[in-house]
Amino acid sequence: MNKIDYGILIKQLNEAADAYYNSGTPIMSDTEYDIKIDKLREFEEETGIIFSNSPTQKVGASVLSSLKKVQITPKPMLSLEKCHSYVEIAEFANNRPMIAMVKLDGLSVRIKYNNGKLISANTRGNGVEGTDITEHIKQFQNVPLEIPYQKELIVDGEAIIKIPDFEEINKNNEFKNPRNAAAGALNVLDTQLVKDRKLSFIAWDVIVGSNYKLLSEKLAEIQSYGFEIVYFITDTLVDEIKSANNIIMSFKDEYPCDGVVWKFNDTEYGDSLGQTSHHFKNGIAWKPEVEVVESRLRHIQWQPSRNGILCPVAIFDEVELDGSVISRATLHNYSVMRDVLGPCAYVGEPLKIIKANMIIPQIIEAGPHYNYGEVISQGGVSANDAPEYCPICGRPISLIVSENGIKNMFCENPLCEGKLVQRLDHYCGKRGLDIKGISEATLEKLVNWGWIKDLDDIYNLKDHKQEWMRKDGFGAKSVENILAAIEESKNCNLENFISAIGIPLIGLNVAKEICKHVSSYEEFRKLVDNKYDFSKWDTFGPEKCIAIRKYDFTEADKVAKYITFIQPEVEEITNSLNGITVVITGKLNNYKNRAALQKEIENRGGKVSSSISGSTSYLINNDINSMSTKNIAAKAAGVPIISEQEFIEKFLH
Repeated sequence: MNKIDYGILIKQLNEAADAYYNSGTPIMSDTEYDIKIDKLREFEEETGIIFSNSPTQKVGASVLSSLKKVQITPKPMLSLEKCHSYVEIAEFANNRPMIAMVKLDGLSVRIKYNNGKLISANTRGNGVEGTDITEHIKQFQNVPLEIPYQKELIVDGEAIIKIPDFEEINKNNEFKNPRNAAAGALNVLDTQLVKDRKLSFIAWDVIVGSNYKLLSEKLAEIQSYGFEIVYFITDTLVDEIKSANNIIMSFKDEYPCDGVVWKFNDTEYGDSLGQTSHHFKNGIAWKPEVEVVESRLRHIQWQPSRNGILCPVAIFDEVELDGSVISRATLHNYSVMRDVLGPCAYVGEPLKIIKANMIIPQIIEAGPHYNYGEVISQGGVSANDAPEYCPICGRPISLIVSENGIKNMFCENPLCEGKLVQRLDHYCGKRGLDIKGISEATLEKLVNWGWIKDLDDIYNLKDHKQEWMRKDGFGAKSVENILAAIEESKNCNLENFISAIGIPLIGLNVAKEICKHVSSYEEFRKLVDNKYDFSKWDTFGPEKCIAIRKYDFTEADKVAKYITFIQPEVEEITNSLNGITVVITGKLNNYKNRAALQKEIENRGGKVSSSISGSTSYLINNDINSMSTKNIAAKAAGVPIISEQEFIEKFLH
């Protein structure tokens, strides 16, 4: 078989099987399915690579009776010494060639293979004793169950949740960060949670099973076995340290990344340096110096979500941090707030604040901690850290606990204006129907004027047109534009509508998956009413299934009566770009935006990634000689940079 994108073929076959057995509407003929499954088997036999989501070998999610501790062999899993300056890296390198790689912020994991089959996996634990996660690892998105290497192979890497996947699973702010969500999934007995949280394994070392001496060669070898390897730059000398760090850190939008690991590429030399009880001496971990500022808490602000969950936000004295003035930081949920601020947040509580990933303000330390009685006895004032009533509607708040033990404050009022504004903003926003010109501030006014009391009232705003045009801040033109955009939104795709109505955990990408199985809103609602088990679909775990079943569709059904669902144009799909992965950057000349070019590439079987990696085939950039981060990364990785027009002429004609 010619070069083929193995992942795309698996995806196509799984979707076809699901449509055949579950929806009753086949999307692929039996003949085509047989041809493709034969190609897949042929590919697996030729390469010896089999992944857990292959339709030739389904792996069920086990529910374990306990988590077992295991001794880590043959080599301990130790840390690396840390540094914060380029000078320290240069001194450590001592003019020897180094390999610089992304320092992933996840959990270190070791996987063992024998005779081409996965036999065990464990976490790092304390370095010499870890936890057996063999059944968990089989539910990762990208771990091969079988490989073409028939001797013993031991690979170390990182268990992570990629940033786009984390954004998908954390829409309700349930998790503090990707690392916490990944750690939680590896510490439960039901391994289905690993699949639901979309964990991935990124390999960064080969402990046993390679005859190569250079780490870069070892990684390239296991990449050919189907492993996703860490992004790295080889033969990096002292004068290239700063630019290499900048390139590596550009991957923080794709991976949870908190620095750069520098290792000697010559593994024999690195191993000869030995180890301490804490760390190996073959490498050093650079982390950018994080600026920490101090402030004092003023109060807790509770922000409502469209689902009634109230998100705590710490408001503190203004401080300047990394070039900007800040005075607030989200605390995600009630559990995180308690962990950070203690049993009673109080006015004047000392805080230490950083910018996580150099972007998001985060409180890393607070206190001293006191309970409520101690705060009051010392003349202090509680910072409204456990309100009894909703700050928007004044109705009672309850404390709810998720299946994972996460505590949240919840407004019980189904008619809460805070919920309504958030639902409206989501419905009208880019993740919904993308109704132009109608901002959250405008929606708040419309709710306050009493013109909107439910989602379907959006489509009756034309009744208030004359009065609206006389309101401060609005004029005839702006009101007419908004009303025209609302009318235009009545014609929309089903996937946009399902995303817009705000089912927890069901964003646009998930809605697109739903629409591969249903062709109308009525068909979708029939499945819901019949308590269909959506977890039968490959991309749906029990959490999404429960979210759909629990959702109250009363409001959505009323709104759906205004909508004419249009069928998206079905474009001819070819395989001309199978196996091609591209990154797009800069301004385009031929396509109106990146989304249009991405759609064209994906329709031809290609992939579009957000950042340069070892699997990138081309970087599309009309400014080939620019010094942008992606251009620098592409040149360092040996990825060809071509213009949009060159790519069109080469692949799209």
